[in-house]
Amino acid sequence: MQSLGAVLTALLAVDFGAAASRFKRNALLWGIAAVLLVTAYIFALVAVALVLADYYSPIVASVAIAVALFAAALVVIVVVAARNARDRRLVDERRRRSLLQTNLAIAAATSILRKQPLIGVGTAIAVGLLLGLGKGRRRSRRD
Repeated sequence: MQSLGAVLTALLAVDFGAAASRFKRNALLWGIAAVLLVTAYIFALVAVALVLADYYSPIVASVAIAVALFAAALVVIVVVAARNARDRRLVDERRRRSLLQTNLAIAAATSILRKQPLIGVGTAIAVGLLLGLGKGRRRSRRD
């Protein structure tokens, strides 16, 4: 039995090692891609500023870009806030459903206990035994 445990442990260690190396590789590649995208974004902003500076003054071009980026940031913040609120509503709904199911199960259990108390006692003993199986206490003998 110990050899089976060793094999399973080795398989898990290999999977974790492969997942860790994959994660590190992907993190490095995503980091490089992010740096390149930020650099491209900065150069695009400089190019837009230069084009706008041809038509307007450099100060007006800079303010126009700043206002546009501020508006875009506000839109992103509103979208994130709306999604977070939606997620909170979904979690609350799941919690309400779970509580409702628990209450219905308790009501059904009390109904069964009133009508057939021996079934309830047997069920309680069975649940107690199942929960107690994994927590058996073994006393070590000290001689």
